[in-house]
Amino acid sequence: MTAAALQQAHRAPATRAQERLWRLLLLAALLGVVWSARDLRWAEVWASAGFLLSGLATSGMLALAAISLGALAAVPLALARMHAPAGLRHAVVMLIELVRATPELLVIFWLFFALPAVTGKAVSGWTAAVAALGLIAAAHLAEVVRAGIVTVPKGQWDAALAVGLNPRQALFHVVLPQALRNMLPALIAQLVSLFKATSLAYVVGVIEFFRAVSIVNNAVFAPYALYLTLAAVYLLCCGLLTWCVRRLDPDYLLAS
Repeated sequence: MTAAALQQAHRAPATRAQERLWRLLLLAALLGVVWSARDLRWAEVWASAGFLLSGLATSGMLALAAISLGALAAVPLALARMHAPAGLRHAVVMLIELVRATPELLVIFWLFFALPAVTGKAVSGWTAAVAALGLIAAAHLAEVVRAGIVTVPKGQWDAALAVGLNPRQALFHVVLPQALRNMLPALIAQLVSLFKATSLAYVVGVIEFFRAVSIVNNAVFAPYALYLTLAAVYLLCCGLLTWCVRRLDPDYLLAS
């Protein structure tokens, strides 16, 4: 065993002890918040639970649709930005940079008013929100995918081609699996950000979770209980999303 391995082995117990300590402190802080909030107007939250859950389901469906659309478009956009002919490459770069530099709220407004002009028919707020969030997801995830592909050594491409794989097979069976592991932290950050961005869909009339909480609060005025519930649910959903994405990394599974 090398000196570095020995040092890591001695450091591991201390690291695990620190992690346990931090978890205990976080648990104590959480219990303190729960104890302090015990006298809030939770009855108003329970009375509106059905409406709030409907809004949460809408947020979940929005996020799922946007992530699905973005994931389908991200790889082609990333590859076009890296290897397409000059004209197409510049168009893709302009699209990605324009969407990434524009506030999400403005992108939703753009598509809500632009889609009827293109199709000649009015579109629902749901359609505009899914299209806008899908476009936002595609632009951001394309850059995440491109960064992940760049981190894979060129020798991996050459080795895959040398054993008889064609470029498409080399990409999907050799390069992208390695790129995925390299881009997991950025991927988690983008997906969590996208889930939170679903709260902006209220501007086109979609009653998602944040809007549902606001409607209930306007009716009963129980801001502390309602917005504490809002924060807790967003924390739980983003934590679950992070946990699910991390499961894509075999090293994380072995370390858990």
